Amino acid sequence: MRVLNQLDYENILYPTSLVKGEQPAEPYPSVAKAGCGLICACMLVGILTDKQLEPQEAVRISVRAGANHFGTDMPIFAKEIAEQYGLELSSGSSKEELMNGLRAGAVAIIHAGKPKGLFSDGGHFVLAAKAEGENIYIIDPSFKQEKYDKDYRQGLFTMEPPYIVVSADNVMDQIKYRMPSWYLFRKHNK
Repeated sequence: MRVLNQLDYENILYPTSLVKGEQPAEPYPSVAKAGCGLICACMLVGILTDKQLEPQEAVRISVRAGANHFGTDMPIFAKEIAEQYGLELSSGSSKEELMNGLRAGAVAIIHAGKPKGLFSDGGHFVLAAKAEGENIYIIDPSFKQEKYDKDYRQGLFTMEPPYIVVSADNVMDQIKYRMPSWYLFRKHNK
């Protein structure tokens, strides 16, 4: 499994806006600043298909689809990724649907958005790579150890590199402010 970190892509510009309702305008932010959803898509394509999606191509897909607003407009971008890579897509906010999908081999982009949350102090996309028992194995596309050393994040997770292991209940608490809360991708049934 290829694990990517958006912080490694400071040199790739992402023509998006960082303020809700504003149109993209120069100077554009980089993938390092605003590409969490793009990097999640790059990783999930590698997990679910025999193809690789590079960050620069993810930027092109987002811009071409018109998903490059306020970071990444995930309803638009997720649909485009699913279509281009032959994946089934569903979205929602149900814990049961998310867990059933992950246990069946699907991968999800999770939309976290809780103030002083586990994954971010604002909005952030993370990748739910799998579920075991009642835990979800998360890959944070902007992982830095010091991010998880903050007092208010302690006790909410365990580390099993490259995963941040979080109970499904704690994940649901982090995403309850976003609708849809998750975008589940799976291989097409043959």
